[in-house]
Amino acid sequence: MFPLLLIDGYNVIGPVAPPSRGGSTNWLHDERQLLLNRLAEHLTDLIRSRTCVVFDARNPPHGVRDQMLFADMDVRFAVGYPEADDLIEELIFQHPNPKSLTVVSSDHRLHAAAKRKKALPIDSEAWLDALLDGHIQMAKLPKATAKRKRSQPGSTAADDVDSTSQPNDPTLDAMLDADELQKWMDQYGSD
Repeated sequence: MFPLLLIDGYNVIGPVAPPSRGGSTNWLHDERQLLLNRLAEHLTDLIRSRTCVVFDARNPPHGVRDQMLFADMDVRFAVGYPEADDLIEELIFQHPNPKSLTVVSSDHRLHAAAKRKKALPIDSEAWLDALLDGHIQMAKLPKATAKRKRSQPGSTAADDVDSTSQPNDPTLDAMLDADELQKWMDQYGSD
């Protein structure tokens, strides 16, 4: 299954975890684990199962070659790539429905790649701040998904409200709290 959230892991922790932080030799592992724990705590079950977090491969955890599951999230290490950005860019271009994809990174190269495929790029710091405040910023699901739901037998007038209407700027996302997002995802699903 393809992700709805694609997160540039070290880019998210980079602004809050400079190499000198705490002086611990395991600071990178500790910060990586803190990010994964925060994502596990603040994302809904459904969103976690559709999240991919990518880290550079210099320091994958002991016993992990290039991929693992953590709290149902796909966690990848860019083994065989010059940097995580190369793997993230590949994942963006391989995505079958990039309009439903949110790319979390402050890297301009990844923002440009996301925009070329009509995915939603969001700066890491702003996205993480919103998440920790209880809001999950994500791209809207395509209108076709909502239309399929409305055309099903037994739908009501309330179901006919097109909650996936795009704002004037297609790069803007909806800020939903976790409960609202879960209800929305349950109702409309995803491609």
